[in-house]
Amino acid sequence: MKNHHLPLQKCFLFCRIDPVYLSAIRGFSFARTAAAGDSIFREGEPALGFFVVLSGRVKVFKLSVSGEERILHIISEGGAVAEAVLFSGMARYPAFAEALEDTQLLYVPRRDFLDLMKRHFDLALSVLASLSEKLRFFNGLIEDLSLKSASSRLAKYFLDMAVQLDSDRFDLDINKNELAARLGIVPETFSRIIRHLSKKRILRLRKKHVQLLDRPRLERLSSGEPLA
Repeated sequence: MKNHHLPLQKCFLFCRIDPVYLSAIRGFSFARTAAAGDSIFREGEPALGFFVVLSGRVKVFKLSVSGEERILHIISEGGAVAEAVLFSGMARYPAFAEALEDTQLLYVPRRDFLDLMKRHFDLALSVLASLSEKLRFFNGLIEDLSLKSASSRLAKYFLDMAVQLDSDRFDLDINKNELAARLGIVPETFSRIIRHLSKKRILRLRKKHVQLLDRPRLERLSSGEPLA
């Protein structure tokens, strides 16, 4: 079912696009609703388009040989899922995607979107600029994963959240295991770091509520100072 009243400008991929093109995209895209736990797509299914998350959250993950879930991304409102199919030429989705909560999505067919970009060079440049910005973000994330310790990555995450929300008190939008997976930390190590930070009165984490107790020490930890 088509929906002609979707806020596409909320999506990072479309935030630089002229409103005229947004109207065209609405014309060939489709709304989709997913309940918590619903599959968006499965690894190996034909990749005929990508999705925009209009509300809710989607996790993208792979399964190990033993069947263990490895979370690659958690995508919130304004994010795009599987936009790599636009330029990669991949015929099938390389991972699984599942709604973490009730989620509103927009499905954008690849062929229609590419045809629109071929006709409008300025649109293509705008999309490439947005994708380049996301690439820089992931380059920074890879650098953190490869060069920073687990405690430094965790400290940086909490500091970034505090800056984004302009508060030293906030609630996590994912559970602890999902956060550990996102940061490349095994759950046991994650729990040990949290206990140590709490004991040192650097931060407190109760269920999903976070309170930063000593931001300067957390900043030093984020910069690479050992967790003593």
